[in-house]
Amino acid sequence: MTTAVPQKGADGFYHPTSEAQIIALVNKASQENLEIRCRGAAHSLARAIYTDPGAGEPQLPNEVSEQKPPIGPNLNIMFDQYLKLEWIDQAKGIIEVEAGIHLGYDPEDPTGTSTLENSLLYQVFAKGFTLSDLGGISHQTVSGFLMTGSSGGSLWYGIDENIIGISIIDGNGHAEWFTKDQDEFGAVVLSLGLLGIVSKIRLQLEPNYFIYGQQITYPTALPDCPIDLFGEGSPEKPSLQDYLLKTPYSRILWWPQEKVERVVIWEASRGAAMPVFDPAPYEEFADNNLVSNVEQLGASMLFTMLGNSKFTTVWQKLKPSFSEFRHLTELSWGGGFLAKVFAYILTFILKALGFLLTFFLMAFPSILRALYPVVVDILQPLTKKGKAQLFMDYTYSSLPMDNGANDIMMGTEFTEIWIPLTDTRRAMQLLDTMFKEDKFKATGYYSTELYAGKQNNSWLSPAYKRDVFRIDFFWFSTNEGNPAARDGFFSQFWERLEKENIPFRLHWAKFLPEYDYGHWATYFRSQYPRWDDFMALRAKRDPQNIFLNDYWSLHLFGQAKNTLPNVPEKQADTNQNGIMQVIN
Repeated sequence: MTTAVPQKGADGFYHPTSEAQIIALVNKASQENLEIRCRGAAHSLARAIYTDPGAGEPQLPNEVSEQKPPIGPNLNIMFDQYLKLEWIDQAKGIIEVEAGIHLGYDPEDPTGTSTLENSLLYQVFAKGFTLSDLGGISHQTVSGFLMTGSSGGSLWYGIDENIIGISIIDGNGHAEWFTKDQDEFGAVVLSLGLLGIVSKIRLQLEPNYFIYGQQITYPTALPDCPIDLFGEGSPEKPSLQDYLLKTPYSRILWWPQEKVERVVIWEASRGAAMPVFDPAPYEEFADNNLVSNVEQLGASMLFTMLGNSKFTTVWQKLKPSFSEFRHLTELSWGGGFLAKVFAYILTFILKALGFLLTFFLMAFPSILRALYPVVVDILQPLTKKGKAQLFMDYTYSSLPMDNGANDIMMGTEFTEIWIPLTDTRRAMQLLDTMFKEDKFKATGYYSTELYAGKQNNSWLSPAYKRDVFRIDFFWFSTNEGNPAARDGFFSQFWERLEKENIPFRLHWAKFLPEYDYGHWATYFRSQYPRWDDFMALRAKRDPQNIFLNDYWSLHLFGQAKNTLPNVPEKQADTNQNGIMQVIN
């Protein structure tokens, strides 16, 4: 019996409720020569997520948190109706989940389906289990987290340890289970949506553990910094590589700007619950919701002013932040009539003050730049001795340390560079040189995130077969310009690392170079030992290229999708002119 194709929703998405409906959608795409892609929580760049638009329709802006699909006949799926969790063996902690279940609560879910209570982490916590590691946020769907190769900051633990099976639907509409004892498991478990649509995932959980940690802020230079960030280390001060190796969970925010020069060190370890456990969660901002929202609104104003040159542009870009502040204030006060009135009045006052302040500072940019280190010192002060922020909490709550950052007011985009752990010192010395020589051109006005990742066996993982040191160069989403363009903010780091022969791979869901596609496709191919194996499997599982869009064609093959040969199993190479050509 053939399952009917579900209707397209008014939001532009298909919302399947079963695996049979997903297969029906794949068959529709195959029969009508259409593309088909799936979205999770939209934390990847938009063009990495969605299909191409229809002929003559505009491309989506290549930004994170793009909630709507492009216009056109291609099929974009949202799994908000496909998120069940089933216990296969509760005693052993084995579960099977549908692709749309979120790790935690997604506050930006446009359907409003996501809650803490229906999230994977909360449901398994209630039964005494959890995952081995989590990323900085837990808003993502479990399938989206895995398909993009996302990872937490640990060399001790990895979420890949929990995955025991994955069911994926290929371009012919066939659903197939892959398990860890199969070689091709390493391809499908991180496949960018290019080997098919993930339907279900089986996970081997581990017993609940609790997070105990601290956050401290120190100057970057020795002897004040507890870590030798740029050197070999000593018995008293570990090198950065040694620190990452010895710390179960860690994340460092590096503010390298002149007169700021500090690192915010977040570190944690596992522990058992005390007999009377009163959790003290990690607080990235103030522990009061209203004060936290004011802080984030202030930060949004600061970074938007620093990242743009015209007052009118700044004020236009700040409107979503003020709207979000008003919305969050309403919610924090209960959402009733009085809450709406209070939120309106408070937002109006802050908006009026913000207008005057922004107008003045944009008229006198030298004052704005002079105030910058003062404001950062207020927002991120150095820690006084014995005054570290201590926290102890449930895994699902505080291990994702950035869940408290609002995606609109603190909109952050980045390129994430994964370097062999053994090259940590070389990379840090290079960055220190660039930051000191090029000042704000290299440092920007935002922080740079430093952390680690444990090696795994996923063919396209940036941590394939090697532990890695990870560097996230942050870009405030309201900044002017394209940071991934030839002369964009990120290009200086990609090009300098390549020039200095420091090998690197990039997080696939974050910014990739948007220039010299042929050159970079060839470079990435050289960094992944099983690249050609993955591409051969992709051709086999997607013979009509229904899962491939133009974005991935450019980044993987170095050429637009409509220029690819009719025989996709042929692998691309680069000729002397840096143009991708096809070879058998």
